[in-house]
Amino acid sequence: MSNEVDTLQRVLLQISNVLEPLERELNSTRAVQTFAELGITLNSGQVSSLASPMQALVASSKTVLQKAGDLAQAIEDENIGQIVSISTELISQVITAIQKIDQLQTAVQGIGGIPASVSSHFAERLFNFLLVHTLDAANGVNEFLELLGILERQRNNVGSIDPNNPEFTISTFHFSELGKWLESPVSALQSHYNWGSNSLDAANLLQRLERLLLHLKAPAFFDDTSPTPILEAVIFQLRPRTDLNPNGLSLSIRQNLSPGKIEFAADDLKVTLDLQATLPFGAELVIQPPAKFTFQTSAADTITGSLNLSVSADRTQAATPYLLIGDPDGSRLEVGKFGVNFGGRIQGSGGQSTADFTVGGEIGAGKLSISFADGDGFLTDILSGIQLNSDFGMAFGYNSSEGLFFVGSSALEIQLPLHLNLGPVEVSALTFSVGIENNKFPTAISSDIKAALGPLAAVVENIGLAIDFALVDNRSGNAGPVDIQLGFKPPNGVGLSLDVGIVKGGGYLYFDFDKEEYAGALELMFSGIVTVKAIGLITTRMPDGSDGFSLLIILSAEFGTPLQLGFGFTLNAVGGLLGLNRTMELEIIAAGVRTGSIDSIMFPDNIIENAPRIISDLRQFFPPAQDVFLIGPMAKLGWGTPTLVSASLGIIIEIPPGNIAILGVLKVALPDEDAALIIIQVSFIGALEVDKQRLWFYASLYDSRVIFLTIDGDMGLLIAWGDNANFVISVGGFHPSFKPPPLPFPNPNRIAINILNTSFARIGVEGYFAVTSNTVQFGAKAEVYFGLSAFNISGHIGFDALFQFSPFYFIITVSASFEVKVFGIGFFSVHMRGELEGTSPWHIEGEGSISVLFWDIDVPFSHTWGEDENTTLPTIDIMPLITAEFEKLDNWTAELPTSNQLLVSLRAIESTSDLILHPVGVLRVNQRAIPLDLDLDKVGNQKPKDAKRLTVEVTSTSLAKVADTKESFATAQYKTLSDANKLSAPAYEKQNAGIELSVSNQQLKSSAAVKRVVRYEQNIIDNNFISLLIRFVAIGVEFFNHFLGRNAASKSTLSANYKMQKAPVDQKVVVKEAGYVVASIMNNSPHSKDAYFATHAQAQDFLRAQVNQSPGLQDNLHVIPSAEATPFKEAA
Repeated sequence: MSNEVDTLQRVLLQISNVLEPLERELNSTRAVQTFAELGITLNSGQVSSLASPMQALVASSKTVLQKAGDLAQAIEDENIGQIVSISTELISQVITAIQKIDQLQTAVQGIGGIPASVSSHFAERLFNFLLVHTLDAANGVNEFLELLGILERQRNNVGSIDPNNPEFTISTFHFSELGKWLESPVSALQSHYNWGSNSLDAANLLQRLERLLLHLKAPAFFDDTSPTPILEAVIFQLRPRTDLNPNGLSLSIRQNLSPGKIEFAADDLKVTLDLQATLPFGAELVIQPPAKFTFQTSAADTITGSLNLSVSADRTQAATPYLLIGDPDGSRLEVGKFGVNFGGRIQGSGGQSTADFTVGGEIGAGKLSISFADGDGFLTDILSGIQLNSDFGMAFGYNSSEGLFFVGSSALEIQLPLHLNLGPVEVSALTFSVGIENNKFPTAISSDIKAALGPLAAVVENIGLAIDFALVDNRSGNAGPVDIQLGFKPPNGVGLSLDVGIVKGGGYLYFDFDKEEYAGALELMFSGIVTVKAIGLITTRMPDGSDGFSLLIILSAEFGTPLQLGFGFTLNAVGGLLGLNRTMELEIIAAGVRTGSIDSIMFPDNIIENAPRIISDLRQFFPPAQDVFLIGPMAKLGWGTPTLVSASLGIIIEIPPGNIAILGVLKVALPDEDAALIIIQVSFIGALEVDKQRLWFYASLYDSRVIFLTIDGDMGLLIAWGDNANFVISVGGFHPSFKPPPLPFPNPNRIAINILNTSFARIGVEGYFAVTSNTVQFGAKAEVYFGLSAFNISGHIGFDALFQFSPFYFIITVSASFEVKVFGIGFFSVHMRGELEGTSPWHIEGEGSISVLFWDIDVPFSHTWGEDENTTLPTIDIMPLITAEFEKLDNWTAELPTSNQLLVSLRAIESTSDLILHPVGVLRVNQRAIPLDLDLDKVGNQKPKDAKRLTVEVTSTSLAKVADTKESFATAQYKTLSDANKLSAPAYEKQNAGIELSVSNQQLKSSAAVKRVVRYEQNIIDNNFISLLIRFVAIGVEFFNHFLGRNAASKSTLSANYKMQKAPVDQKVVVKEAGYVVASIMNNSPHSKDAYFATHAQAQDFLRAQVNQSPGLQDNLHVIPSAEATPFKEAA
C-alpha cells in the first residue's frame, strides 16, 4: 500500500487543521481579543465565566489534533488497521468538537448585553474565522473566493482606536455563489460588480484583483488616487472605461508579445499555450458587457490571429481508452480523448480588431458498448454473442458571440446548426432523421425555431416535413417500386419563457401524435413570493387501443418565505394531484422510492429542464385506466429557519376501490444545507390496498451521509389478511436462506455504511433485521479491501442468526476470511465457517482452512460446553381457551346460503337478542384462537397441557354438520418447525376454525307431484273466410320442448335456460387450490393416495405419523407442493 493520503484521510486532516488555532485563540491571555475579532466585546470577567465551555472546546480540539497526528503516522507506516481504527475515532472526535462549539455559543447567549443577532451567530462566526485562517495557508485561496463573492469580509469600525469599540472583520462564506458563476458568469458579474450598467464598481473589482495577485507573489499595484482607479500588474494595466455605455474595462499591454507555442507533456496529459498573433506595446483589449472583446491599436498595428490555452489527454492511439463506467470486456462507457480550452480569435483592420473568446471542452472517440453476455439466462441464450456499440463525440462551451453551444451527431439522426436569423425569429438547427418501420422508411426534415418578442421567448422543436418511403410490389407505387408520401410533421414540443420582472418562468408542451399523448409543464415565480408549478398528461387513446380520454395533473405552490406554523415548524409548499381515468401502480412507485423517481411527484425541482424525465416517471406511475379516479393533497413541511428538516407528504386516494397511498420524502441537513455535515434523506411509501386486503410500508435511504460516511438501505412492512394473510417486517432484508413471500415492494437492501470507498481501498459494514410469523432473523457483515490489480488484500466477517423463544434456542452461522492475492493468484488465505447454537448447552461446529500458494490445510472443529438448562416456558391449558371462544356470542352467526331462492314469503318477527335460524340457513360457529383438527406442538411459545388436538363434533340429532369453517393461522405459532421449514413454510395457512350446522334430514318438503297432460287448440288460418279450429290436439315431445324455450318460465332467473345464457360454454377451466403432498425424496412420487393435503401443516402431521409408524422413512419422505409431485400410481 502507498502512503499517499486518500480522499477520506485528507478530509479528516483538513477538518483537524481548521480546529488547530482554537488552543491559541481561546487561551486566557488572547480570548478577549479573539472575541473582539468576532464582533463581541467582553471584559476579562465575562471571558472568565466562559472558561468551562472554552476549556472543553480546546480539550476536544487537542484530541482531534492528536488523532490527526496518529492518523498521519499510521498512513506513513502503511498500517491499514490503524488507519481504519483512527479514522473512525477521529470522526467521533470531530463531531464532539462541533458540539462543543454549539455549547460555547449557548454560554455566550447567556451573557447579558450581547445582541441576540450577534450571539445567535457566534458558532457560525467562529467556524468561518477558523476556516479563513486555515485557507490563508494556501496563497490566494481566500482572495480568489472573495473575488468571486463566495467569501465576504465585512470590515467594521475601520480606523477605530477605542478599546471598547475596536476594529474587526466578519467573514461569511456564500458557497451558493459558485453555482451562479457556473450557471451564468455574466449574471454573477452583474450581481457583484454592477457589470452591464453605467455604475460599474471597478474600484472594488480591481482592489480584489490586486489582493489576489499579491498573494500569488505577482507584482501588482492598485492606484485609487487618480479619478479613474488603475491596476498595474506585471506587463498589463487594467482600468475601467467609464466613457463606454455601458461601462467596460480596458486591459493595456505594456510589452511587445511575439507569436509562439509552449507545450508541457507528461504521459497522456498535454498543456499547450499557443499565441498566433503579434501584440504590440500599447495594444488595448476593451471588454464591454455582456462579453464583447475588441483590440484597439494604431492603424499600422492591426492584430489578426489567435490565442489558445488547452489542457488535453489523448489515448486514441493507445490500446486502452479511458474507461468511465463498466467492464473493459463488457458493457461500458469509454472515451479516447478529452480536454478543456480557453482561447479566442482576433480579426481586425485599421487599428480596430474584434476578439471572439471561447471557453469549453471536448470529448472524442467515445463509445457506449452494451453487452448481453452478463444478462440473465434467457437474454444470454437469445442474444449470445451480440454487442451493441454506439460511437459518439461532442464538444461544448461558451462563446462570447454565440453563447452556450453543444456539438454532436449520431448515425440515424444528424443535426446541423444553422443560426439563421430572420428578424425576431431564429432557425437554430436543421435535423435529418430516418427510421425503419416494417417495409417503410419514415424520413423527416425538421428544424428548431426560436422567437423572441420582448419579454416573451418561444421555442418550437422539430417542426417540418415528413417523407415516408415504402417498398411496394408490382411497381404499384407512385415512383415505381417505391411509394413516396409527403406530409406535415407536427412539432414534438413547444416551449415558452417569460420574464417581466415580477413574473418569471416558462412552460413546455410535449406532443406524441403516434401514441395520442400530450404533456406539459409550467413554472412561474411571482416576485420571489410564491412559485407555481404544474405538470399535466392527457391521453386520448386507452391502453387497449380504444378511443378514450384520461387526464393527470399535478399542481403545487412553493412559498419563497415559508409560512410559520409555530414551534419552529413551517409550511413550505402545498399542492395536489388529480387523475381522471388514471390508476396508480403502487409497486412501480415503490421501485421509484429506491431510485429517487418519487421526486417527480413530490414537489419536483426545475420542472422545465427535467420535464422529459418527470413526464416519463408519471406515465409509469399513473397509467390510464377506465373509470378510475385519483385525488391526492400534498404539503411540504419544514423545521428551522433556514430549513434544517423538511418533509414532503402526499396522500393519494384511488376510487374505486378506495385504495390509499401515502408518499413522502424526508430530508435532514445539519448544521446547514449549504455546508451540511449530516445529510439524511429518506423516500417512503405506505399503502392500504382494500381490494388486495393488505397494508404495507416501504422506505429507502438515499444520498445520505454523516460527515463522509455514506449510509443507504431499505425497510419494509407488510400486513396482509384474507386468503393470503401474512406478516413481514424487514430492516435491511432477510436471512440469505429465507425466501420471502411475494412483496408489493422491492426486496429491501441491506442497511450499509461505507467507511471507506475508493478504487484501492474499501471498508463497509452492513446488517439486517427481520421478523415474520415463523422467524426472527438478523445478521451483519463487514468487508475490507486494500490494494491494486497486482497486489491486494481482502477479508470479511459476518453472521446470520435465527431465533426461537420456547424453549429458547438460536443458531448463528458465522463466516470469516482473509486473502492475499498477487497478480490475481491466491498467495495466502484463511477461511472459517461455523455454526453456533445455544444456549443450554452451547455448541459450535464448523471448519477452518489455511492456504499458502498450492498447499491447503483444512481443520474441522466441533465443541460443546455449558450445562443443559430448562428454558421451556410453563405449559398452558388450552381447553379453557377454546371453551371461552365458543361461549362468545359474537362467534355464532345464523346465515342464509348464497344463491338460494325460496319462492315463499315468511312472516316478520320481532327483534330479539337470540339467534334466528332460517329454515334453509346454516348456523356458523367460528373462532381464531386455536386451529382445529391439527396436532398442536405449542400455542405461542408454550406447550399445551391438557390437549394436543382439538376437534368439534355434533351430538344433537336435530342438527347436522354441513361444512368446516376456515381461518388463517400462523403455522409457526402452533407447530415446531425445523430451521429449514421456518424459512420455507408458508407464513399463514387456512386451517379449520369451526363448523357450519343446519337442520338434519330434509330442509325442504313439498306435497305429492301432480301429472298433467297438455293439449292445444289448433286454429288454421288460410284464404277461407272462416278459420278451421281443432280442439284437444296433442303434439310431440320434441315440439313441446322447443316451444318451452321461449315461454315465460324460461325467462325466469331460476330457469336452466337463464343459467345457460350466463355460461354458454360447457367447458370450464378450474383452478385448484395450491396443496401439498408427502412424497419420496428420490423421485417426488406421492407416498400414497392419502398423502395429499390442503395445507403444509396437515402434510407435516401426516409425515410425522408415517415416521412414527415406520422410523425408516425418516430420511426418505418430505413435504412438497402438489404441483412438484409426479402423478400417483397404484401399486401393481
